[in-house]
Amino acid sequence: MAAYQRINHEDLASSPLAQCIDLASSATGSEIVEVTNEFFAPAINMINPAPPIHAPGKFVDTGAWMDGWETKRHNPNYDWCIIKLGFPGSVRGYDIDTHYFTGNQAPAASVEGAFCPNGDIKKAKWTEILPKVDLPPTCHNVFVLEKETEVFTHIRINNIPDGGIARFRVYGHVQPIWPEDKSEVLDLAYVGNGAQAVFTSNQHYTPGSNLLLPGRGQNMGDGWETKRSRTPGHSDHVVIKLGAKGHILKAEIDTSHYCGNYPHRIRLEATQADDYENATWDTIIEDCAVGPHDLFYFDTLHTDKVYTYAKIVIIPDGGLKRVRLYGVREGGKIPALPLAIPAQKQNGN
Repeated sequence: MAAYQRINHEDLASSPLAQCIDLASSATGSEIVEVTNEFFAPAINMINPAPPIHAPGKFVDTGAWMDGWETKRHNPNYDWCIIKLGFPGSVRGYDIDTHYFTGNQAPAASVEGAFCPNGDIKKAKWTEILPKVDLPPTCHNVFVLEKETEVFTHIRINNIPDGGIARFRVYGHVQPIWPEDKSEVLDLAYVGNGAQAVFTSNQHYTPGSNLLLPGRGQNMGDGWETKRSRTPGHSDHVVIKLGAKGHILKAEIDTSHYCGNYPHRIRLEATQADDYENATWDTIIEDCAVGPHDLFYFDTLHTDKVYTYAKIVIIPDGGLKRVRLYGVREGGKIPALPLAIPAQKQNGN
């Protein structure tokens, strides 16, 4: 049985979960692959990265509209939902959020994991990674595992015996499957390659971690946007821990959907250090202008150096959708430069 500690949601930021990402978020490509029942509200709501919404007085054909997963009553056994994680990962904890389910929440839940890279869940071997826990109504329920789990591709949450769960966060670390050829060019700042946003100077509207997500997003809500600054000389930044130590050869800066609030200029810095807080940074892209709702490509300086962190600086403030840092891992052969624009990006996809 997995050992765990239940903590207050207010303490999450100072817990080991603060260094994790939500492996079950639909923003990283996670999806619902099987569910026993979703009579009142669909299970896909659980993996929505946005907080749940309260809409008292709003009704649909089956009853009150609820922003979560809600099954019908009187289950003689229990309901469950299987989530295929966007990327394989190891798990350190959970938030089983019952917000706005005041008397119809799932009274209890447990969690299991399986490693099933071929997707055949019928043959999956499930391991309990959170034993049965009680779920009070309309609150966060945060659990920190004593030890990080092995790597899983699928998670099953058991809704015991039935009821509602607003959001289900699975905190952990992506464990990327690297190509054998270290000289293969890849995005070192991609969440699917294990990159993480470890510090954001300001995320008044949306978090810096959105910069590392797949795709180009749907609107400004899934990029990074800071509040307006009024201080001369101001800038904001996000520190990115690269998925692997490597050479950064080309940067792609995406301002999609930022038409009047894109940064005036950007700068990119990088360092090779174990502790970015006390590091010396190299400027690998000097201050450069960007524009609205487009992709901007920059060849980098110091391509011979190996880096562990990058820092994207926006001057003075504003929003970016994504940052891609194309390069090769340490030990790989640096290709002929300048690096061509990645083929999959030329059509804007």
